[in-house]
Amino acid sequence: MKKIHYILSTLLLAALVVSCSQEGDIDEARQGYLSLKISSLTSTHAPSASRAAAPDDYAPKNLHVEIRDVKGTVVKSTDDFENDALFQENIRLTAGNYTIVAHSANWDGEGSGFDTPFYYGQTTIEVKPQTLVTATLTCTLANVKITVNYDQSFLNNFKSAIATITSSIAEVTPLAFVMNETTQAGYIPAGDFTVKLDVVNHKDEPNSLSQDFTDVQPRDHYILNFKLADEGYLGDGAGGGIKVEVDETTKTYTFTFEVPRKSAITLVTRGANAWSNFAMLNASVTAKIESFTNDGLTFQWRKVGDANWAVLSNSNLTIDASDNVTATLKGLQPNANYEYRLCYIKDDTEVLSDPVAFTTEQQIALYNGGFENWWMDGKVAYATEQGVSYWDTSNQGAASFGGSNTTETTSVVHGGSKAAMLQSKYIVIKFAAASLYTGAFGELVGTSGAKLNWGVPFTARPTALKGYMQYAPVAINRVGSNLPADAPGKGETDQCGMYCALLTEELHIDNTKLETIPNWDTDSRVIAYGALPLEQNVHSGGQWKEVNIPLVYRDLTRKPTHLLIVFSASKYGDYFHGGEGSTLYVDDFSLEYGDSPVVR
Repeated sequence: MKKIHYILSTLLLAALVVSCSQEGDIDEARQGYLSLKISSLTSTHAPSASRAAAPDDYAPKNLHVEIRDVKGTVVKSTDDFENDALFQENIRLTAGNYTIVAHSANWDGEGSGFDTPFYYGQTTIEVKPQTLVTATLTCTLANVKITVNYDQSFLNNFKSAIATITSSIAEVTPLAFVMNETTQAGYIPAGDFTVKLDVVNHKDEPNSLSQDFTDVQPRDHYILNFKLADEGYLGDGAGGGIKVEVDETTKTYTFTFEVPRKSAITLVTRGANAWSNFAMLNASVTAKIESFTNDGLTFQWRKVGDANWAVLSNSNLTIDASDNVTATLKGLQPNANYEYRLCYIKDDTEVLSDPVAFTTEQQIALYNGGFENWWMDGKVAYATEQGVSYWDTSNQGAASFGGSNTTETTSVVHGGSKAAMLQSKYIVIKFAAASLYTGAFGELVGTSGAKLNWGVPFTARPTALKGYMQYAPVAINRVGSNLPADAPGKGETDQCGMYCALLTEELHIDNTKLETIPNWDTDSRVIAYGALPLEQNVHSGGQWKEVNIPLVYRDLTRKPTHLLIVFSASKYGDYFHGGEGSTLYVDDFSLEYGDSPVVR
């Protein structure tokens, strides 16, 4: 805001001849003259003492001027500076200190009004005997200026709008800036204020927003620009795009409010549950108008950085009774950045939520799922490259007494040149079911058991375990104790074990303590689990059979830290129960990443 300056020039002359005036005798040696000049001013009136609006004949540049002595007594004043003959001539003053005050006349600036700036200034001077003194006084804006502008896009899309300025000072009349009517600047006393915008669109649908302004000082100029938002939402009195520009040198503050066409509808987009090639989208309608219908809702999505938005149609959305909107977005790329938003597009109404970004997960492959890599450590065979910890077996225990019962084979192969062969054996004093699992062997427990560390680090979320198997079971001839109720009995055909689990931690198993083996249905450490169905747990007749084990998720939001896959030639080998010679071949296993996870 430009300062408006008024210059008061004071010339005090001393050593004048003693004279007598109507104000009484003044000692000639202590007399002086004041020559007061204020440029570009018109008529003035004395200020009032109320918070009423400025009078109709208020002229801000007309100044009321007072000269006050050290006691505050007004020794000279005028209500009409420009036309007051006394103030156009030299004014005699007695030597001493004085305060000169000038302000807009006829009003105190403590109310509100349009085109009603209130100017004020004061200075002090010391009049010395027989001395000429010059003083300069600058009057500046003492109240707050507010300018309201409606952008053309705003004018085109709203039928009516009123911006109401309400001061926090009691009894100050609010100012109403009416669209297409009010063109003047408004003025209010210095102090906090609130602007409330009430709009009606061309379908006669109303809405409003408000904004508080604090730490408002004299001379501040607030410019409030209202424009139509390109996208996004601003409703319920907050949010949605307020841009601020500040010029401290002129104390000018420019606020640009971006207002939507249909601000009575509120859409909120929340974080997506992103998997590797699909994402579960989540949003809601938090406010709506009477004409709102669900068929106007869609999701828009795109890769971050792309210019155009793709549309997930309304038919793919699920909308519940609480107006929560969900959908599954498929066909995404792993480890990629996307963003999405909820949209309402109906007739001439378009409302868009703020976009939310998400990143899809990586698809982590199963290491050595074709079992091509093997190495021997003495009598112990490992299905890894040397130095790699991933697949392990209970061979350490079996090898101590009779050699590995899990080894590579080149004669029974599905793909490549090798496969894994697991054959259950009776070794010296105990039945040893051949096993292969992701994790690490811990240590032997006496002569009949072992401690195992189940699981390898893993953070992806596959939907299935897929591969190929051959199984040649024999009749059970070694019977364990404390068997589960569904375990086959002596003389019945053995069963193999094959399952996959996503875990929240590594599992520590002691197969001499069956309580350390988790209950796959209830253990909270299990995020997802899948096992070979009983109907597929039969003799394969020397043929390779495809295996596809869906992972059944208990929780679609938690992410795993470990992957466990277990193969066993005898399913109940943990109980030392099975048939000597039962043989399982596995080859070409992989983790599958589908877009429809199974949920328990």
